[in-house]
This record gives sequence, structure tokens and C-alpha cells, in this order.
Amino acid sequence: MEPEGASTARSSVSEKTLVSDENKTTEADNKDQKEAKTFKCQCRLSKSTIKILKKIKKEKANRDQKRKQKEKAKRDKKKGIKVKKPKKDPTAPRKFKSEEKAKQFCEQQQAELRWKTFTDAEFADWRTFKNNDYKVPLRSVFSYLKVPACPMAIRNEPAKPTVSQVMAELLKSNQGATTRVKIGEQRFKCIPNLLRCYSVWFANRDWRMQSFRFEEREVPARGFAALYEWMRTEQLPEVKYVVQAMQAARHLGVRLCEKDCWQVLSREEVREKRAFLVFQEAKRLPALAEVCESMLGRLRNCFLALVGSSDFLELEGRALAVILRQDTLGVNSEMEVFFAVLRWLGHADAQRRIASHLRRLMSCVRFHHMPLTFLFSLRESMNRADKDELFRPDPVLLAFHRDPETMALLEQAMSFIGLRSQCENTDELFGVCNELGIDVVFPRQWVYHPACPYHLHPLTFPYQHRFTATEFGEYIASIQEQWIDEGPADHGKSLVLDLEKEPLLRRQREWLALQKGL
Repeated sequence: MEPEGASTARSSVSEKTLVSDENKTTEADNKDQKEAKTFKCQCRLSKSTIKILKKIKKEKANRDQKRKQKEKAKRDKKKGIKVKKPKKDPTAPRKFKSEEKAKQFCEQQQAELRWKTFTDAEFADWRTFKNNDYKVPLRSVFSYLKVPACPMAIRNEPAKPTVSQVMAELLKSNQGATTRVKIGEQRFKCIPNLLRCYSVWFANRDWRMQSFRFEEREVPARGFAALYEWMRTEQLPEVKYVVQAMQAARHLGVRLCEKDCWQVLSREEVREKRAFLVFQEAKRLPALAEVCESMLGRLRNCFLALVGSSDFLELEGRALAVILRQDTLGVNSEMEVFFAVLRWLGHADAQRRIASHLRRLMSCVRFHHMPLTFLFSLRESMNRADKDELFRPDPVLLAFHRDPETMALLEQAMSFIGLRSQCENTDELFGVCNELGIDVVFPRQWVYHPACPYHLHPLTFPYQHRFTATEFGEYIASIQEQWIDEGPADHGKSLVLDLEKEPLLRRQREWLALQKGL
């Protein structure tokens, strides 16, 4: 049997031992619970959160290392050892001026990471949660919502047209044409602003007016169509419509189109017979007197063919005078010009033509360059006593021989021819004419017609050719077929030959300069 004391002692030891084992078990259980809790927390953290925590830990280690480096640098500085400054690392964490700001930054980063570790128990203690003042960053909806992919098809649209292209298309299609223009039986729909922009006439009218009417003579319908087409597309009018377009442009005050019409009329194709056709069309329009005179100045090779046509007989006296004043008139003899004037004066209503145009047209004939024998025969006819009976059948020749001014022209011409025959050269002739105050009449730029039976080649002073009015009429009638419609394609260049300039004509500029100097 054991003593009582022994059993008590054992009991106490065993209890103590038991208590001790229980304490040990409790401590182990607490440790396991903490580790389990830590593991559970770590399991709750996502990979990105663990990565950020590791980054924070690494930044802390870097700060400790830099602090140690600074302390070492201070010690080396005291010892007098030079220390090289480390290069700045662009990936280094941010530096803060104070520890308080650094602490706030760390707390902020930690708070931003806690939004994934919040539990219901933490939210249950609202006061504690509120006092911590967690700043949770905003999270995108797409980070926790699964959104199905929705591909979008973006079409390659063509580039938008420019304003100028849009306006060009509007003008080309004539959109917005609210103004109505009536010319004769034809009607046109026009864009009002386009008319006001180009035309002075439309710009000065009441802009509320939407209907206008013109006379065909003032604004030809075909000319207005060509003019409006030019406004929309800037396309030059055709040669056959250019005269009507110019009349419309002048009446409506479209100056820019007038310049373009002159550009068309200045082409090489508007010469000779075609120029005469343009003249015939322009003379019927009131505002184109300049066009008429310009076209008459382009007649050269077709002049003799024109004299043999009925169109020549219907010319006005002023138009004929413009033609006869040209130095480049396509004749081989001045006698042809004289016979052409007689032919025109003797046409219908000869008395009126003789009374109005005889002196004007005869002044255009250069008697100074006719054969001297022909001039003597004209003067003898004037001095005959029976000239009235002799020329009664021909009223034109009768009026010519009765006119005292024509006698004076013949006398001056004969004196000039005699003076020129006595001078050895042109310089001497100019000197004598200058001293005596005699006007020098220069010849034309002669041409040679191979098909003409009475022409002489070469033609030199003193002129000796002679032919009659009948021979002249037969020749100009024989060349009419060559000038039908618009005439030859080369404007008659192959039908005539240009002769060399007469010696007196070569010195024309010198004489004119001498007269201006005096």
C-alpha cells in the first residue's frame, strides 16, 4: 500500500503535467489556426495582389539598402573618400519629401489592395470599417462582368467631295434653276445667282423677279444658250455661235465672256471667206460694229472672188470703204480696185449710191500706182465736150467725169508718177516730196494670180499692164466655184502668190517717221 502523501503528490504532478500538456496543445492549436488563417488569406489573394505585395516588399528592401548606402557614404565622406553618385534608376519607386507622405502613400496602396479581401465580418463592424477610412478605387464593369465579344464591321467610305466639286456638280446639272428667260418662242430655266454673278444687267434688276423676256435681235436665243453654257461650264462658244453669244454678252454686260469670244474670233481658222461670213452675221446685230470692222480687215486672197459675187453688191458703202483702205488687199493692179468700185456704184439704185459714196470710194483708189496711159485716157474723156452724150448709158462714168474732185485726183496722180520717173532712187523722191509738200501715196502689197490672163509677173514701176472692165468681169466670174461656202481649206493660199514688196513700200516706215519728226 502506498502512503497517502505519495498518492497526493502523484495526483498533483499528474494534474500539473496534464495542465501543461493542455496548455501546449492550446498553443499549438492557436498557431495552427493562425497559419491556417494566414494560408486562407493568402489563398483569398489573387495572383495580381500577391504580385503587388511582393513589389511593396521589394521596394521596402530597396529603401533599406539605399539608407545603408547613404550612411556608408557619410562615413566615407568623413574619412575623405570620394564617392561616385549612383545613376538614377528610372524604374525606382517614387521619392517623397516627408515620411508622412510616404506613409500615406503606402496606406493608400494597401487600402487599394484590400478591396479584394473584404469580408462580411469586416463590414459588420461598421464603425471600425468607417474609422479606417478605406479608399477603394473604382473598378471597371468589364473586370467582373463577362461581356460577349461583339465584333464591329467598319466600312471604308469614300472621301467626301470638296465644296468646289459639289458646286461644279450643281452647276452641271443646273439644280436650283428658278429663273425663267423667254426669247421668242424659246424658254430657258436658269440659276438666278449665277446670272447675277456674271451679268451686270441681271445684277441691277429686282432680285425678286423670276421671269424675263428679251427680243431676238437684242439677245439671240442661240447666243443666250451658248452664254449660259459658258457660265455653267466655262466652255468657249463654237465659231458658228460665237457672234450671237457676243451679242448676248454685250447686251447683258458679261465682260468676261466677251473676252473669250474675241479669243475664239482670233483663231487662224477665222480668215478670208469665213471671216466674211462672220461679218455678214454680225452686221445684223446692233452691238457688234467692232466685230464687223475686224472681220473686213481679214480679207485678202478672196477679195477678187468677193467682187464677182452678189454679196459684194449688197455691201454698205462704209463697209466697202473699210475694205478698200487696206494695204494688204489681194490685187495685182490698182485698176482692179477702180473697176470694183464702178461695179458696186452701178448696182441697183445707182443714183443714191453715186450721190452718197462716189467721192469716198474714189478717194480709196490709189490712182498714183496705175499705168500712166490709163490715166491719160481718163483725163481726155473728162475734157471732151460731148462727154455727157458719150457716157449717158453709164451713169457711174458720167458722174465720175463730171466730178471736179476726181479730176484733181487724176492730176495729182499723174504729177506723182512723173516725179517718181525723174528720181533715180527712193531717197531722192522722198527729199523732193518733202521740199514741195507733196503727199506720198504708197502702193499695196501686190499678189499674183496665175489663173488671171491679164496679170503681169513681176510687176514693177512704171506699170504697163492694160485690161478692160469686161476682161475683169470675166475673170472674177471664173473663180466663183473655188470660193463656194467657206472657201478652200487653206483660205486661198494655194490660189495666189505673194510678190516681193515694191521698193517704195519698203521705205514706208521711214517716210512716216520723217513726217512725224517734222
